[in-house]
Amino acid sequence: MKNKKIWMGSAAAALVAAVMTAGGIMAYFTDTEEKVNHFTVGSVEITLEEPKWDEKPDEDEDGVPDEAEDLLPVQTVTKDPQITNTGTNDAFVFAVVQVPCRNIVTANTDGTKNPQAMTDLFTYRPGNAWTSLGMYEVTGEDGTVTAHKYLYAYAPLGENCTVVKPGETTQPLFESVTFVNAVEGQGLENAAFDLEISAYGIQTTDLDGGRETPAQVWGILSNQKELPETYQ
Repeated sequence: MKNKKIWMGSAAAALVAAVMTAGGIMAYFTDTEEKVNHFTVGSVEITLEEPKWDEKPDEDEDGVPDEAEDLLPVQTVTKDPQITNTGTNDAFVFAVVQVPCRNIVTANTDGTKNPQAMTDLFTYRPGNAWTSLGMYEVTGEDGTVTAHKYLYAYAPLGENCTVVKPGETTQPLFESVTFVNAVEGQGLENAAFDLEISAYGIQTTDLDGGRETPAQVWGILSNQKELPETYQ
């Protein structure tokens, strides 16, 4: 009986092997491993600051420094717009200054008058770290020019945009503004005028194949923001 059982066990094993071979059934060693790749999304965030302007006395608490009220012709006031990168990624930055203008008569330093002309009411001198990209005329409903917008890129003249890293602040766009030497009696007295400044930021990498020149980068930014102005 013992020999018979052994024979029957061997026969069963041979039968299984024959079936596996005939049916093409094979057994393989297999393994599976998964790996989860984590990504974090960065941000481009900026703030527009004017530290020297903001610290000026404002005794009447109307939000306007006392020094900037009741201006006289050719009076100069400290104003220092600068942009800080408060995001997590590098940024290229731009600034737009909107200056009110009027068709007025101005005077030279010796008192002689100039012919009436469309004139900015405030002037300033941009810093060397900024490059001008042109001007745009702002008009009222009647088509009259009321202001000029000036576009600046944070980039030395003739060079690519300067990278502003997280936590870094640009050099001031300018240090002060000067009121125009306007002749009296042209409706400027006791009037209020706004000097508007806007700041823009955009990522520095993967910009349409690696664009870095001020004009190219601004073109991408203005297209995405759908800005209507064309600066010339």
